[in-house]
Amino acid sequence: MVALNKVMIAGRLTRKPEIRKTPAGASVTDLLIALNRDFVSQSGERQQEVCFVDVVVWGKQAETCVYVLDVSSSVLVEGRLQLDVWHAKQGDKRCKLRIAAERVQFLDKIDKKQWEEKMEEAQEASF
Repeated sequence: MVALNKVMIAGRLTRKPEIRKTPAGASVTDLLIALNRDFVSQSGERQQEVCFVDVVVWGKQAETCVYVLDVSSSVLVEGRLQLDVWHAKQGDKRCKLRIAAERVQFLDKIDKKQWEEKMEEAQEASF
């Protein structure tokens, strides 16, 4: 049986990422990415639809995302689909399909000086 779980998406962030720590001390952040699709309807009208995708980023990559990315930043995410399952307070079962990022590429151009400043901030921060 063949199994392949690989996802690539490119879009814009809908909110600024925030870092949090797990009880074990690992850094993690969640990204919400908007994927826009332009198309022409059967009636000939130009239309647009938006798909919102949840992405989870771990470790040093999560920390870098927090300092480099902002609302509407363009990113390319490579990862895998992950199904999270939990029980709500009311006892009913909930699930959420999201992308577990393996690699996040920043697509917006920033000059070398801006990059160095952001990386200095990240190193000075106490995660």
